[in-house]
Parts: sequence; C-alpha cells; structure tokens
Amino acid sequence: MSSISDGQLNPESMETGSKHGTYSSGARSVGERSAGWWDDDAGSDLLLAIDSSSRTGSLAVLKGHYVLAEASWTATGPGGALHLGYAELLLQNHGFRVADLKAVAVAIGPGSFTGIRAGLSLGQGLASALDIPLVGISTVEALAWQLGCTARSGDVVCAVVGAGRGLVHVGLSDVTGSGSFVHRPPSTVTADELCASVAAIPNECVIVGGEIEPDLARQIVAARPGLTVAHPVTGQRRAAYVAMAGLALLRARRGAEYPGPESVQPIYLTREKQGGSMTSGWSGER
Repeated sequence: MSSISDGQLNPESMETGSKHGTYSSGARSVGERSAGWWDDDAGSDLLLAIDSSSRTGSLAVLKGHYVLAEASWTATGPGGALHLGYAELLLQNHGFRVADLKAVAVAIGPGSFTGIRAGLSLGQGLASALDIPLVGISTVEALAWQLGCTARSGDVVCAVVGAGRGLVHVGLSDVTGSGSFVHRPPSTVTADELCASVAAIPNECVIVGGEIEPDLARQIVAARPGLTVAHPVTGQRRAAYVAMAGLALLRARRGAEYPGPESVQPIYLTREKQGGSMTSGWSGER
C-alpha cells in the first residue's frame, strides 16, 4: 500500500491486499475488472449510478452488463436538484420507472463537499424509499476502472480529481494478473508532489488521467517522459464506471444482508486530513 507523508504519495510499496479488507486508513481495496465478464451472471436487474462528486455530473442506467442510457454534463454548481429528473427521463426513455430499480451505486468522493452530499443524498433517498441496496464507490476508484479497463497486469493507473487551490485528489491503482485492481488510499497533493510521485513509480507502464489541465499534463510528462496522460475526453468521468465497480461489489456480497443506506458515508479528503477513516462501499466492506 502507499504510505502518505507530508501530503506526498509513496509509490514504492507495492503490496496486494485481501479481497474483502475494510477500506480504512492505510488499507487497500480490491475491485474485479472486466476480465471474463461474459461468464459473470449480472442478471437483468436495473441499476442507477450517480456521480456528482466534482465538476462533472453523470448518471447511468445499466441492465445487467449493458448501459441502457447515460448522461454527463459539466456542472456550474452541484447540480443535485437535476439528478432525479434526469434519472426519471433516462428510465422513461426505455419504458422503465424509478420504482423498477433494484440497486443504486453512487460516487462518494473525494471531491466537492456539496456535490458529494447531493449525489449521496439522492442515492440514500432512493435506496431507502425502494428498499434496495446502495453501494458507495470511491470517485478515484471509479476513474481507475475507466482509465484502466484495458490495462495490462503490472500497469499502474493514477486517477486525478481536482481539489481546488492548486491541489488534486490522487488515487493509485495496481493492475493485477487476476483481472483486478488493487486500489491504494487516496491523497490530496500539490502538482509538484504528484509529479514526483509519478516519476518514482517503478512500474514500466503508468496511465494518468482525470481532471488534468494542459499545464499539469506538460509538467507530468516532463517529470516522467513516456508515460500516458489520457485525453480529457477519455478521462472525463462517466457514471457507467461507478456502476461497473458497484456491480462487482454487489456480486462479491451476493447473498449477504445489506445494511441500511445510511451506512454508506462520504469520503471528505483535505490537505489536513490525509488517509482518515473512510467508508466506501457496502458498509465499508470491500
């Protein structure tokens, strides 16, 4: 796992975590990728995914493995009031109602305090009203799924979400040979710290992407020539990947009694609060 000191990630410690470890300070979480998805029984249940954790808002409706509808927009504010109306429209376009949902997945940060709260409140309200599971997914983990869905074993994915005031939230994920990600705890760092950390990663292939401005992209490439900085179109977050991570967690916990939606809590990460206790996913169990 990565250690955090004075806001800087330490990429040199490359451990593999247990599959269902609790996601807390210093812990790792493991997410199954899309390898062999055709052998997974995802069923035909409807899942709604919500991501309003930063400047990109996104909703997706999945039926089993397949995206029925997805909408993304650049928010001028938290946009929480628009989510339910958008969700209803996406479902209605395919002949479904909100009442037909069987699960909800929501991005829980790190990111915008207001945006995270808006999305989580909607997810908790729907899950409570419909008595269905609510799955919380780390924003940087969902972005890692998006950036690394075709990455190879041994690659490292570096997911970046803007934190404001010259800072970024960063999550490093190792790609394993078993079709999984090993996600390390996120951190809030400066651009210089991000570049130093990326340059120090020993793995040959590093994929960096997310909310990255051109100046930061140039700085990253200068620090480590030859790495991949994803194009903004590739790195713009999509709720479908929140759904993918949510489906993986639901499969892992199949047959278990799910706790109430209030058990899913946001990840509020600041420069002063590095690696604090975080609850991500099904009552914090990964």
